[in-house]
Amino acid sequence: MSQESNFEDFLRWKSFAVWEKPSVDHKVVKGLNPLCGDEILIYYHIDKNQSLEILGLGGESCSICSAAAGLLFRNKTALQWKNYQSYLQERKNFLDGVDSDLFQDPEEISFFRTLRTHPGRYRCGLLPWQTLVKLSEEMR
Repeated sequence: MSQESNFEDFLRWKSFAVWEKPSVDHKVVKGLNPLCGDEILIYYHIDKNQSLEILGLGGESCSICSAAAGLLFRNKTALQWKNYQSYLQERKNFLDGVDSDLFQDPEEISFFRTLRTHPGRYRCGLLPWQTLVKLSEEMR
């Protein structure tokens, strides 16, 4: 990627997630980038109050996609499922050069600043967020 980040950063960001299929009752939503083969699985549970809980992640993906998924997982308790589309749009806007503190996570801002210098890899970094939007559409 860039001199600002190295592969160790991506491994650290990926490590923020639980990368295993949950042993408790759960549902799964799958995101796929057909151009490169990245696949993200989001394991989740909806409780009786219609609250969504992301339990874990799975799939096979590049280090960029896995790092983005780790950051999504790290911030999962702050996410409201009705706003998933706006979370994706915030990140797209950021990649288009619109700086924002909306993420409230310096690690995620660092990740997206690094990704900003590699437009050909935007899809990799946005796939977890697109999968989250897909999940919210399935909940409707």
